[in-house]
Amino acid sequence: MTFFQSVIMGMVQGLTEFIPVSSSGHLIIFPELMGWEQGGLAFDTTLHLGTLTALLVYFYKEIRGMVFSVAGDAGKLGLRFSQYSPESKLVGWLLVATLPAGLAGLLFGDFLESSFRSVLSVSIFLLLGSVLMFFADKFGRNKDRSLPAPPLTFKKIVSIGFFQCLALFPGFSRSGASISGGLLSGLNRNQAAKISFLLSIPIIAAAGFFQLPEALGVYSGAGAGILISGFLSSAVSGYLAVAGLMKYLNSHGLKAFVIYRTVLSFLLILLYLF
Repeated sequence: MTFFQSVIMGMVQGLTEFIPVSSSGHLIIFPELMGWEQGGLAFDTTLHLGTLTALLVYFYKEIRGMVFSVAGDAGKLGLRFSQYSPESKLVGWLLVATLPAGLAGLLFGDFLESSFRSVLSVSIFLLLGSVLMFFADKFGRNKDRSLPAPPLTFKKIVSIGFFQCLALFPGFSRSGASISGGLLSGLNRNQAAKISFLLSIPIIAAAGFFQLPEALGVYSGAGAGILISGFLSSAVSGYLAVAGLMKYLNSHGLKAFVIYRTVLSFLLILLYLF
């Protein structure tokens, strides 16, 4: 892999990690169509750390507020979690909600990632994810922006966590699955997107740092520059993508992404068959 390819792949990862079109699917599809060497799971993991950095920067104020809130409540209230502030409770709910995808990834992640890295399998999961997003966008509640934001509850947050498990299938999309879960749970679009992104932070961090030693081993020496360039490209494009999507969802639904995914899926299937 060259530096140019690394930067382009970083941009692909950064843009598609948050826009609900599946970053893992595009990291498989794009090199295949361009005739480039696959970066492998180790390289893909490093790109995910770039998008993690983008999330931490974009949501810095929210994350900082939640950390200070939890620290303050824990110091005053100890283990009396029921008396914590809503901001502190949200932190606890998010941590619990990461467990389904975290456990599923630990048990089945490597198998699913290695078993479904073909263009055909990605196209199928792109299509299945599109169906989920279509129904979530059509039948999800609280689409009227004039209505007050519905309350966040433990049940809603955890249900989104279970939807996040679908991201283990390349092509499904972490953000697409979890935003859909949020809409079907009764959240509005911006709430669903924000919870989706916050919920992904522990998962991306755990997966990234767990596989980082392997990535550094594969891309040691002169190859480290390829990792760094991909990381930086992913971080910058990821920040632009999450900022753009949060603004876009203020007045739009998921229809455009459903159409894109569906068209891409059928094109890939046709390419595979003919």
